[in-house]
Amino acid sequence: MTDEELKSLVASLAVEGRETDRRLKETERILKENSEKTDRQMKETERGIDMVSKHIDRVSKHIDRVSEQINGVSKQMGGINENIGHHAEEFFQNIFADSKVFGGIKFDDIILNMAYKGKAGEVEFDIFLENGNSVALIEVKNRIHPDFVKKMAEERINRFRKCFPMYKGYDIYLGIAGFSFDKAVLEEAKKYGVGIIRQVGEGIEVNAKDLIAYH
Repeated sequence: MTDEELKSLVASLAVEGRETDRRLKETERILKENSEKTDRQMKETERGIDMVSKHIDRVSKHIDRVSEQINGVSKQMGGINENIGHHAEEFFQNIFADSKVFGGIKFDDIILNMAYKGKAGEVEFDIFLENGNSVALIEVKNRIHPDFVKKMAEERINRFRKCFPMYKGYDIYLGIAGFSFDKAVLEEAKKYGVGIIRQVGEGIEVNAKDLIAYH
């Protein structure tokens, strides 16, 4: 190899070396930029997660406050319904204590909140009327569900017979007293022959046209 060829080779290698060094520096620059960009994105992601977490905490606390308010309102409504129920029971019990008449039938005795609890089970009736051959079982409700009418005519009357066998052979009449009744309750009462008693002014109105005697 001549001197000229050697110089040319050295010059070529120098150029390639400078190009390789430039490429390495460019690669380092790109890697550094990517690394910094990744760091920024990670920090932004962490800030976003932190903001979401704080928002979730605020929403959770708000839900807790709303739940407490709902529970408070529910307790108030429960207390109001209970007071209305006591008022209704007292009102109808006082009326029947004075008249002792249900469905055109005159009764001699009345027992309020007649209850039994023993081996035969347990049961309670708000108003119990008796005249020697017939009894009337009257329940007072603030709100009446149609299913209660069926339950009274099927389950509760059987429980009465079981818990009070001394009234075997008596005709049993059923009644439900309340301040208001929806159509479904009235239909069920007609179906099962249950009398409907509602408040009218200072007195009561008894719908007993479909009343039947259970034996």
